[in-house]
Amino acid sequence: MLNELYHLSVVLERERVTLSDWHKDLKPLPNVSEKKPCYRILIDQDGSITDIEPMKKEKAACLRKWETSNGNSFPGFNIQPLYRISNEDNKKMIRRWREGKASIDLDLIKEWFSDEQTKNWDIKFYKKMNKCLREIPNELQKRCANISLYSISLKKLCERVLAWDTGCQDRLFQELGNYIWKFLEKNGYCQSLFSLLVHEGSSNKRSENDHGSVSAFLDVPDWDEYPVAHEKTIEYINSCLLNTAIATTLGTEKGQKDAFGCVSDSHKDKLPGVKLPFIGGVKLRAMSSEIPCQNRYGTIDAESFLIGAESRKRVKSALEWLSSDDREGETWGRADGKELIFAYPAVLPRVPLKLAACLGARRSDDTEARFENYAKDVVDCLKGLAPSLKEIELRVFSLRKMDTARTKVVFHRSYSAQRLAEAAREWQQGCANTPVIRMKSWGLKKGKIIHAEPETPFPLQIAECLNRVWRLDGTSKCEVKSIPKSAGIELLLDKSANLRQVPHLLNIALQNGKGLFLSLGNSLHSNDILRIDGMNKHKQLMPAILALLLWKLGIGKENYMSNPPYLIGRILKLADDLHALYCKEVRKNSLPPQLLGNALMVAALDSPIQALAQLALRIAPYLSWARVNSTESAGLSRYILKEFGLIEDQLRNVTLPKRLDDSAKAQLLLGYISGSFQTDKTVKN
Repeated sequence: MLNELYHLSVVLERERVTLSDWHKDLKPLPNVSEKKPCYRILIDQDGSITDIEPMKKEKAACLRKWETSNGNSFPGFNIQPLYRISNEDNKKMIRRWREGKASIDLDLIKEWFSDEQTKNWDIKFYKKMNKCLREIPNELQKRCANISLYSISLKKLCERVLAWDTGCQDRLFQELGNYIWKFLEKNGYCQSLFSLLVHEGSSNKRSENDHGSVSAFLDVPDWDEYPVAHEKTIEYINSCLLNTAIATTLGTEKGQKDAFGCVSDSHKDKLPGVKLPFIGGVKLRAMSSEIPCQNRYGTIDAESFLIGAESRKRVKSALEWLSSDDREGETWGRADGKELIFAYPAVLPRVPLKLAACLGARRSDDTEARFENYAKDVVDCLKGLAPSLKEIELRVFSLRKMDTARTKVVFHRSYSAQRLAEAAREWQQGCANTPVIRMKSWGLKKGKIIHAEPETPFPLQIAECLNRVWRLDGTSKCEVKSIPKSAGIELLLDKSANLRQVPHLLNIALQNGKGLFLSLGNSLHSNDILRIDGMNKHKQLMPAILALLLWKLGIGKENYMSNPPYLIGRILKLADDLHALYCKEVRKNSLPPQLLGNALMVAALDSPIQALAQLALRIAPYLSWARVNSTESAGLSRYILKEFGLIEDQLRNVTLPKRLDDSAKAQLLLGYISGSFQTDKTVKN
């Protein structure tokens, strides 16, 4: 990850992009939500708490805490709720109070908490609070001694906390309790403060291992220009900490160079972390001397890869710039719950370039735009950056959170913008390698039925679709990790990867998606109205993916639509159509759960000759009816008979395959779900 980020810092420097420089120990607050708020606690001149309020998400996002060691910080830190309740009946009552479904019984709460065993602050937590309320603010006060508009409120806060003296832990517990009890007595409710008051513990866990945690940020009520909980105050703290760090390094020996040619000062310090969207804190690099394999090449820990203070600052700032919230969909996006994709050109554009969104890492609220639109916008923008697209380098990499402590670069590639332009065009051609497939579905307007067609997937949707396992009834069974998220990006951009990758992807598509195709065909031929939103979106994407993989193998629809596997699929599709028509006319529209051709599809994928033999026996009554049908559907029944005859002529002198390989199975499935009228125009959703 260091190599990728240092390269980005060079790009940003060349483009004269100003990067924020945060002290490595000044870290963002935990993510704030309605269920996990961050409480702003105001401390008055006499040391009492005057107010406690949950902060808004936008405000908390601008704040930081000085964390000198893991879990020990100021003015923000995590605290344990005052009390712990594990009795199930009592927890149910607390939930009712929390949700406002019942009035709070103050006497009952005091009775519960009068038991010393319900107190949730233990000796271990007291030691932590001693650091957070004495050692750290004392040191912070020294480092931020300069008088300014931004330091007044911070100075007041440090003085008031330090005035609690050696009993700071008990004093904080006492002041929190006093405020909450007074609030309860006055208002009769405190839904917003319940997280601070009580932790609903598990009866199966020991109390010392089950304390809960709440984010808090200390402030003062009598601030002048800026409170402590203000971005200007945080910027002031950052500048003071950075100035102290610079003064500390002045005069140190500057001889050895680090891996990037910069001075290697402070290379033995721990590398800073960066808080990334969704996946949380990420260490830029972590090596442990306790791991034996690190000794393999004679160097270990920091000596294995020298990186000095200047290089550290550059890579940290580069990652923070790359992952900023306002660049979601442009330079980064979410691949899944534990993986982020990053993408950027070596020449930065002046207008937003949604390169990450083009790969499928779109914003959560950006669901309507299609691959074709993104690809065109990105390529058009890149054309304005240099005389030739070959001169523009694109860098793509992804970070995956392996566990709480480890983050891994799982994908890293460099491409030219010319390759992206060519690949996008080829991708769309491959996804259009389908027969006409018409899906009757609900439109955007309520009650309106439209005919949707297969949709071009984004590269990141390849893994999303192929890793989903489907039952034969069309329901999703589970999701497996057969292929990584980056497989779709490689499929799009790597020419060399196609020869070894496509057969594997096709095998996975057939293995996991067979149930979806069979269910889709049965629904189409039963004239059902489909839903193609949410998980059902796979019904639009999977046919295009199958067609794309065939196209990558050099099998185009102008050829495979005349091949025996495709024609056998068409025969089974026509058998479904005839069976459905028969049930409509003769059985008064009473269709069985599975149509005739659909019932033979599994056998056809295994042995097409055997499936056709079974079909010949079972379809005879329906063929006889179609020949004498005199109802309003007589024309349709004659059309089906005609189609049977045309396919029979095509197969008459052809040796049918006894077994099908994966590409033949894909052709059979596409033939089975193809539309009845191959010349009809499809209405797009």
